[in-house]
Amino acid sequence: MSRRLFAVFLALGAAALTSCSDGGGTALAGAGKSSNLVGYEHTQVGKEYWVTMPQMENTSGKPVTVLSGKIVHVPAGLRITAYRVVSDGTGPHPYGVIPVGVTDHNALAHQGSSIRIPAHTLSDLYYEARVKVTGTVHGDLTTCHYEYRQGSTTYREDIGCDTRIRLGKPVS
Repeated sequence: MSRRLFAVFLALGAAALTSCSDGGGTALAGAGKSSNLVGYEHTQVGKEYWVTMPQMENTSGKPVTVLSGKIVHVPAGLRITAYRVVSDGTGPHPYGVIPVGVTDHNALAHQGSSIRIPAHTLSDLYYEARVKVTGTVHGDLTTCHYEYRQGSTTYREDIGCDTRIRLGKPVS
């Protein structure tokens, strides 16, 4: 193989390695960068609930596009059935557990599954996970995992989030 062809392969390989990071993202901060525990002790087996994930802040000097958000640890007794991007409308970011179908839940559904956050900005959009209770819950929902793009590089970053869901008498 010629030196010129080898140099082209080497350059292409380096570009491929830098276009997708193995993690290492540090641009995001959230309401739970160091975990905040929220809880809800009124769930019922077979019912579904929206669990809010931390509102994200881009602490870097460049815009980011958050491509996805998910809860990493889902304990026995819970199953995540969907994720969505929502806005809190005009109030403070709710953080907690809301039964699906509650009419006073002010979250406004957002088109698409990504969130663009300008540099040094707190996003008014955030992710929610739709969680179904399948039985007695053994543990907490923990660690919110985000993938985002900054420039041409994709990063992964975890933000602490702890939600305790337990069976109990329904709220009337």
